[in-house]
Amino acid sequence: MSENIHKNHRQRAREKYLKNGIENYHDYEILELLLFYGIPYKDTNELAHKLIENFNSINGVLDAPIEELMKIDGIGENAATMIKLVRDISQRYNSNIIAQKTNINTMTKLSDFLSMKYMGEKNEIVYLVSLDAHGRLDKCIKVCDGAPDTALLDKRKVVKIALNNEMMNIVVAHNHPKGFAVPSAADIMSTKEIVGVMRTVGVNVIDHIIVAEDGTFSMAESKKYSSLFI
Repeated sequence: MSENIHKNHRQRAREKYLKNGIENYHDYEILELLLFYGIPYKDTNELAHKLIENFNSINGVLDAPIEELMKIDGIGENAATMIKLVRDISQRYNSNIIAQKTNINTMTKLSDFLSMKYMGEKNEIVYLVSLDAHGRLDKCIKVCDGAPDTALLDKRKVVKIALNNEMMNIVVAHNHPKGFAVPSAADIMSTKEIVGVMRTVGVNVIDHIIVAEDGTFSMAESKKYSSLFI
């Protein structure tokens, strides 16, 4: 009997979503509905509340590592993987919307695109962004995924990625997950080295953009560092 009641509750919740969307939903209600598809035949309302209590918001839940999600009693590998998949699909969707056939060869549009790529990331990650002759996004490839405070930039790997993917005009990007959008001494040195080595293989480095919670920083647009790209 209890299973039938639970089943009816899920059906009513789905019908409510299909009719009204999630605009007026609380975070825990969205998670409860999502968990229907990862945890069959179990009350997911209590689990949704537990997730919010532990990670503060739906954003915190989506950004949480799988290992941390699975520490919540009742959240198994399937449910945790589904939560992370929703986050990654959302990020891909928004990145594609920004980049699709759009000229992003401006600081504002590049910043929007890269801010979306780094949303919720806890580690320092380096990307190579390739633009075509019309300034449109061609490719965005992850170079490395470092520890929370550092990303070691392998120059040989950067060159290999650029050449293998026929990149001619690139933007180097990395994030400061726990810092500010200001280049460090190591960032400045690595920029000089990358620009120099890329020139030897005919690849033009347009910019090095740093993304942090407080915003983005374009080294090419900064008077202090623009000479690095000339």
